[in-house]
Amino acid sequence: MADKLATRDDLAALLQQDVVEATADLMLEAATAAVQGIVGQRIVRATSTVSLDVSDDRWLWLPQRPVVSVASVMMDDVELDTTDWSLRGHRLYRQWGWWGLVGAPVEVTYTHGYADGDQRLQLARAAVLSLAAAAYSNPAGVSREQIDDYAVAYETGSAGMQVPALLRQTLLREYGRPAGVIPVGQVLL
Repeated sequence: MADKLATRDDLAALLQQDVVEATADLMLEAATAAVQGIVGQRIVRATSTVSLDVSDDRWLWLPQRPVVSVASVMMDDVELDTTDWSLRGHRLYRQWGWWGLVGAPVEVTYTHGYADGDQRLQLARAAVLSLAAAAYSNPAGVSREQIDDYAVAYETGSAGMQVPALLRQTLLREYGRPAGVIPVGQVLL
């Protein structure tokens, strides 16, 4: 099932009308995907397994934030003991560095994102509801209609859930990865 940052009931309350379940779910999933696509990562709580190329650094940068916990760190199908590495923010630290492991990818399984009900999700939730409500109430993207001599005008890109520039900047500032935090050679999945 795809991520949804808002519920069908939230959308119905915003629109002040009953909603068709399948359509509402589709709009909420698409709006969530649009918001998460802007920030380049999942915002909702999830567990992921990533394969990271190591460098001659002491740090491995985990691509999804915020990092909640790390379940395992594997190299060559061998789990590294937690005394061999530590989680510091959104990075894995290894005192001796990862340079002895260069060329061997490290597989990390970790939990990241915000839990349901976390107040830090409110901006993303509001953005999803705004996009979904606009798409639900006007799926064709009609911007103007005329009856005599029938004429219809459509907004370009409305079906693609276009996010206004200011909202895009705000989402990036709140949830996006700061520039320059992924070292060259890291594989983002």
